[in-house]
Amino acid sequence: MTPSALVPAAIGISVNPIWPVTLSIITFSAHLLLMNAFFGGATIVFIHSLSGGTPVSRNISRKLPTLLALAINAGVPPLLFLQAVYGQFSYVSSILMAVFWLAVIAALICGYYGLYIHNYRYEKLGEGGRKILMLAVLAMISYIAFMLSNKMTLMLRPEVWAEYFNDPHGFVLNLHDPVLYPRFMHFAVSALAVGGLFVALVGKRKGNSDIEGTGMKWFSRSTLVNVGMGCWFLLALPRDVMLIFMGGNLSATVLLCVGVLATFGMLHAGFTKNVYFATAATVFIVPVMATMRHLVRQKYLEPYFTLDTAPVSGQWEPFMLFIASLIVGGFCIVYMLKLMRRAERS
Repeated sequence: MTPSALVPAAIGISVNPIWPVTLSIITFSAHLLLMNAFFGGATIVFIHSLSGGTPVSRNISRKLPTLLALAINAGVPPLLFLQAVYGQFSYVSSILMAVFWLAVIAALICGYYGLYIHNYRYEKLGEGGRKILMLAVLAMISYIAFMLSNKMTLMLRPEVWAEYFNDPHGFVLNLHDPVLYPRFMHFAVSALAVGGLFVALVGKRKGNSDIEGTGMKWFSRSTLVNVGMGCWFLLALPRDVMLIFMGGNLSATVLLCVGVLATFGMLHAGFTKNVYFATAATVFIVPVMATMRHLVRQKYLEPYFTLDTAPVSGQWEPFMLFIASLIVGGFCIVYMLKLMRRAERS
């Protein structure tokens, strides 16, 4: 059976695909910054708890439940845009790994609840209890991240969808894809870098140079390691996909060069402990990487689907309603965060 025969018909889009794709990149960038700050921050809290707990672990653990809540909410729009534009691919990958994908919900709820227990019963848990609880939370969040990587790579490979006929019970994963592991590690190590930056920002705000210095060490060292992970990820891509960053596609090549320059800026800021420049460089590079990710997806799916061939209905009302909801929701979130900070001060 040819892979194209397994791809469902394209889902209609209400507006030109450039709009949902652009908003997908913007909202995914926001989600990535928040989720990386949470994942990296939680990892740093756990590692510092191994030595009995430090000011870093106590200060950062208080902020993790809020970070995760914000990351979850920021993750909804890009997932919806993915469904709107690439639904025929995303839906199939969800069906193939249905059991693992549905388990993500349970893992997220348990991990979220565990963070609240860790925060509000910090002293009662004791040193051993805190270690076990944070390890369990990290295991659940790592599971979610790995399953997301599986889903996002499986949707790009219609040639392996025929596995469904051997296992129609929702247990198909993309474990044999050579891109899966470097992709996952690239995102995991970047989470440590952003988590370290978040720790440094907390230390900067509190005027605590020890916390700030610890955060910048995590940021600079993780960024240096991630250079290697990024090279591994790039070289693991199929040749025709990799070559779009080597002159095959002008936009992709320029973005790669910009990303490399921004990475050097991040390393310089990290090793010189310039927190604000490191933050600016990180906020800049994340949308660049998100755009490169979109170009990779586009190249993978080129034999089966292109944005130029997507059916467009020209109905702007649902799109405008979403934009209005996004703006109102953003203001509501900012207002709630202000109320929370006011309550913390009182």
